[in-house]
Amino acid sequence: MSVLLLLLAAVLSIPAILVGVNQWNRVAEVQGGVRAVGTFHSEGANCFRHRCWVDFRVDGRQVEADLPALTSSRESKVSRDGKPIVIRYPASDPTRVGEEDGYGSVVATCFLLGLPTLALLLVGVLWLVFGPSSRHPAPQG
Repeated sequence: MSVLLLLLAAVLSIPAILVGVNQWNRVAEVQGGVRAVGTFHSEGANCFRHRCWVDFRVDGRQVEADLPALTSSRESKVSRDGKPIVIRYPASDPTRVGEEDGYGSVVATCFLLGLPTLALLLVGVLWLVFGPSSRHPAPQG
């Protein structure tokens, strides 16, 4: 039973790892790029399920670029829609942007996605240590 729980925990950890690595890389690849301040826009309550983008100016022209899925759409429970946002983008492609130092929401979301995994790991380890198979009958004699 404990091996099954540990195996299930390993399988359930795959989505959290994939989302985390993908979004972390998306934010990391632009951190060394050009810094700009734009206007944050959101079509919904979060950027994971809804489109979030930023408008900003590059060399005198207006650019609209989509933000990564795990960009935070709220600050202290207040919507950021229409407010300034500091972004970075590669000089070669201003349509690939990420929030400057925008790793916090990636870590938080991956932690939440990984909670079922942590629970199963805990139950599996406790089952290994204290489960029925660890009880040995007292010697008779």
